[in-house]
This record gives sequence, structure tokens and C-alpha cells, in this order.
Amino acid sequence: MSEHGHARAYATCAFCPKVCRFACPVSEATKSESLSTWGKMTEAFLVTEGKRPLDRDGASALHACTGCMRCRTFCRHENEVGYALFAGRGAALEQKLAPEPVKSTLETFHSHHNPFGRDLGELVARFRPDSPARYALFPGCTALLKGPGVVEDALFVAARLAAPMAVCKLATRCCGYPLYAAGEGMAFAAHARRFAQALEGYPELVVLDPGCAYTLLVVYPRFGVEPPGRVRTIYDVLASHLGHAPAAPKLEGAVAYHDACHLGRGLGQYEQPRALLAAAAAFVLEAPDHEEEAGCAGGGGLLPRTMPQVAADVARGQARELAPQGQTIVTACPTSRRMFERAGKPAEDLVTLLRRWCEKGG
Repeated sequence: MSEHGHARAYATCAFCPKVCRFACPVSEATKSESLSTWGKMTEAFLVTEGKRPLDRDGASALHACTGCMRCRTFCRHENEVGYALFAGRGAALEQKLAPEPVKSTLETFHSHHNPFGRDLGELVARFRPDSPARYALFPGCTALLKGPGVVEDALFVAARLAAPMAVCKLATRCCGYPLYAAGEGMAFAAHARRFAQALEGYPELVVLDPGCAYTLLVVYPRFGVEPPGRVRTIYDVLASHLGHAPAAPKLEGAVAYHDACHLGRGLGQYEQPRALLAAAAAFVLEAPDHEEEAGCAGGGGLLPRTMPQVAADVARGQARELAPQGQTIVTACPTSRRMFERAGKPAEDLVTLLRRWCEKGG
């Protein structure tokens, strides 16, 4: 997958009068025109057209994107900016201009088959089921390594809603999103084919991390790889089982809901998490910009590694809009929850809130 395959996308933005400049979370956080959607895509356009060589500043600009798709919402052409910029990062790798955190992430991934450099098999073994389960759960690397309690909460809630799940052996593998975000298109495609082959033993897979679900359902097909079985998010499954929920009073206090980018704009799932929240929480706050226009928490596109302070500023700004009075932010994305916490804001995973609610039912 070459950056030249996105020439039209680059040109569309480069010749646009910057009508979506307010939509990019990175440019809003940095107040930088060069890091706006127009600035980043113009850089890719000029390099691709041979009008100027790529330099380190240009390569840095290509990496100032979370892939949140918010600019697409306000684009008349629905331009896929993140998809195009991620491909453009391949030129930075080829010319050895990629930011050092990207290089180290790729080295770790190729050595350990995940971006964290850990043996996921040890973590998956902790969740070995005692009995057969209806659904195979794929938590994702971030949940397994950075928030194993969220995995426990997901299993607990699924059991209470008569949708028993068990962490599957496939969870020892990463879906490959870091390769895609880094611009290693050929390596990502090869990884996707291997992962899809391993998926053949799972007629139905339930995914906890929306980023992983988006990668499997949207990014894989873009690279010519179709998952052989059915892939669903855990929120889709749990919402369909709400009729089995225990009789429990709603949790008191107001919470603010954050539409995770990959779950919302990526997969179009807005109703399912809201149905779950409405059942469990007495008061749910909606930000002025929500659903398709929702803000970004700054966790995608490797931004927390390449521009950690900017990523935290993005999360902090989104938190102010979501919870102006400091209310707890509830999100259906483990990475988003971590970003809000890094920004010093109270946040909770949706499945954790659901567990607290289920426990009130005895």
C-alpha cells in the first residue's frame, strides 16, 4: 500500500480552503496551521508530486494525526485523511526520517509481535475459563497489558447478561494496528493475512477494544484481507442481551459519555453503548459535540508515542468539553480511558461501570 495510491486524497485537501481546520484535534491543541488537516495533507501532496523533498519537519507533520476521522465528518468529500496520512508515513520510513518512537515501536513489534514487548500468552493464561463459553473474547493488547481489570469486568458483565465469554487463545496475537499506523503497509498486510488465517477457528469473535475491531472490520478489507468469521464489538453483544440484565437500581451521580473514535465514526456504533449506559446510570451528560461530531481523546495513530505532550493536551481539551464540572468520563475504549487519566481527569471504562451496576443487583 503506497502513499501514491492516495494522491487524489492528498490533492483534495491541498486545494481545499481549509473548511475543516477546526475539526483536527492535533491542530486545535497545538494552534499550528502546519499540523492542520490541510497542512499535513498538503505536505503529503507536495512530496508525492515531487514538488519538494520530505524532510524531518515534514515527516513529523505526517505523524501529527490520530486517525480519528473527525475531519471526514465535516468534509463534503468524506476524505479519509488518516488512512492517507498513515500510508504517507511509509515514505518517512523509507527515507529514515520517521520519528524515533516510531522506529522503536516497529523494532519492538517485529521482535515480540506486539507494540509492548511482552509475552501476551502469560496474560491470556490468567483468564483460562473453567467451563465452555458462548462467545470468544478478544480483549486487545492495551486492555490485557494496561488494564487487565477491564477484561475481568467484561467477563463478569457478560456472564450477568447471559452472554458468557472466555478470553480466546487468539488474544496472544496483536491485530497489527501499530504496523498500519506507522506506515508499514506491506508488513501490515502480511500480518493481517496471518491473523485472518488464525481466525478461521472462530466463527464469531467478540472484540473489547474498538481500535482492534475497527482494524479487523475496516482496515483489513482495505488491504485485501477479509476476516473469515463474524466480528462484533462487546458493546454490540451486551446491548443485545440487555433483556437478561439483573434487576438493579441505576447508579447515582452524573457521568459524561465519550464517543470513542473507532467505535463511533469508525464502526457507526452510537446506540449500543448509550443503551447500556441508559440502563445503568441515572444521569448521562452529552457533550455539545457528540456522536459523529464527537472529539478525540488523542490515543490513536501512535500520537502518544510520537507527541506525548500533544496527545495529553488533546485529551485534556476533550475532557473539558465532556465534563466541565469534573464529572467522571465514561468511555468504551481502554486507550481513551488511559488518555483521560494521563491528562489528570477521572475516567472509567463502560464495562467497569456496568459491573458496578450489575453488582447492585446482587
